[in-house]
Amino acid sequence: MPKRDYYEVLGVGKSATPDDIKSAYRRLARQYHPDVAKENPKAAEEKFKEVSEAYEVLADPEKRRRYDQLGFPGVETDFGPGGFTWQNFTHMGDLEDLLGASPLFQQFFGGFAGSPFGGVGRRPTSRGQDVEMTLRLPLSAAVHGARPTIEVPHSGPCPDCRGTGARNGTAYETCPECDGRGQVRRVRSQGFAQLVTIGECPRCHGTGRKILEKCPTCGGSGRRSTVERIEVTIPRGIEDEAVLRVPGHGMEGPSGGRPGDLFVQVQLDSPPGFRRDGVDLFAEATIPLGTAVLGGEATVPTLEGHAVLKIPPGTQPETVFRLRGEGFPRLQGSARGDLNVTVHVEVPRSLSHREKDLLREALGTGERVTAPRRESIFRRRTGP
Repeated sequence: MPKRDYYEVLGVGKSATPDDIKSAYRRLARQYHPDVAKENPKAAEEKFKEVSEAYEVLADPEKRRRYDQLGFPGVETDFGPGGFTWQNFTHMGDLEDLLGASPLFQQFFGGFAGSPFGGVGRRPTSRGQDVEMTLRLPLSAAVHGARPTIEVPHSGPCPDCRGTGARNGTAYETCPECDGRGQVRRVRSQGFAQLVTIGECPRCHGTGRKILEKCPTCGGSGRRSTVERIEVTIPRGIEDEAVLRVPGHGMEGPSGGRPGDLFVQVQLDSPPGFRRDGVDLFAEATIPLGTAVLGGEATVPTLEGHAVLKIPPGTQPETVFRLRGEGFPRLQGSARGDLNVTVHVEVPRSLSHREKDLLREALGTGERVTAPRRESIFRRRTGP
């Protein structure tokens, strides 16, 4: 079946505010979650995933802007070739707030984990932290795209203790705070109801273990810093300071949680003499006076080298010439903008007598033009 418009899925208009979108998602999440839905669980699961995908896009200002401009192609790169999965969902906090809002939902969704279908009694896992990086590229990368390789710092399991945090070969004991469960259950009375909350154990941080002797390599943390080399795809037509999201390449989640995402801000460095405005490129060139008067050719710079510009006779200073197709492509498009070259005319600062005579002759007069002398104040006549 063809995908439905995200606004239609959530039942809101295109002018909906962020609060309207969040309210619509909360209502639909309560309705379609498979653990409470009255309809077929499989059908409810598909609808719940559909509304979560729509919320993932419309709740994010940048994704929503691209979706409004380009439709589904504008957000396809955020989800990967297989489309939206729960690994792409970055609003688990909204669901946790929603599903943990009452004892009834805590009963249904206690132990809510990385998947919305975790079921009762599963140990909660935390999502890893996102990683933000800045990537500087020449402005020409926006013309044909690029595939640079970047180095991303990570914190992974320590190889010496295999992520346990204990010295290799030593033992650890069960955490006395949580009895090895990794989570602590707290019950609080609120009127005639009881509010049940389940959270990570503060002593063992969800591991369920107490280390007797720390690993000297990682200091008991169970993690080591590493560097991952990732090839990033820069799309044609990318704007300066655009942010690309690479799902699953952030920090690993603690206690087996899913990793965070990598966010790469692309900064494009413009060469001297160039200015970008949307898909159009602007540059300047200086030509000799003779070329402007008689016509000829001028070599002008482009982002990919040089181009030859034909100068017609009588070209005036500050004339703008357009070279079609020498600008930038539109994002997800093929047609390119134009290069607009403003021509400045170079006027000679000094001429020989011969050059002056030839110039006067060319301008239609053979007479020498002499500036009038100013009369000396001593030779002026005075009186009547």
